[in-house]
Amino acid sequence: MKAPLTSKKLSIEAGVSVVELLIVVSMIAVFSGFAFMKIVRARQLMIRANSAQELAGYIEKARLDSIRRRPSLVSEMAQVSLVNATFYSVTIDADGNGTLDAPRVIRLPSNTDIQFTGSFPRTIYFNWRGRTVDSSNAITTPGAITLSSATYGSTVINMSDNGQSSIGTTISSSPVTNSNPPAPTLRNNTQIP
Repeated sequence: MKAPLTSKKLSIEAGVSVVELLIVVSMIAVFSGFAFMKIVRARQLMIRANSAQELAGYIEKARLDSIRRRPSLVSEMAQVSLVNATFYSVTIDADGNGTLDAPRVIRLPSNTDIQFTGSFPRTIYFNWRGRTVDSSNAITTPGAITLSSATYGSTVINMSDNGQSSIGTTISSSPVTNSNPPAPTLRNNTQIP
């Protein structure tokens, strides 16, 4: 004889409901939005940092060019000029023939809101020692150059009167002084009997 079949109904629900699907999609959209905003911010910060690094590089090239050529007149000195809020020019002897070339005009990235702050035009000249001077050949400290963005902050290039630049840190413009070294302390001679 056959055993009687027991009828058990198994209640298995297959699939997901529309509400669950909407919750998952909305969570993915929120996380994607946060990730996108972080990527945009990181990109803008990187562009500003690269622009500041490029300007600092041109400042150092101008300084080294004046040291190499040893100009005596301001008109012969290498220079970096902030033309307006988005353009600057660099005048150096790039081809090495001993005379200044035509100024090279550089624009800050146009797909961002990065700008220089301050008054314009502003020119930094470098004398034969690589020090910063004004248009009358007097040694001067040019101060900081700020690249700012209304949305993403600013980067500062500090300069000292000896022509050195640094991004984001303050440079001491006082000259290095040589001090007298301390007198050596010697131990007493030991006598062996």
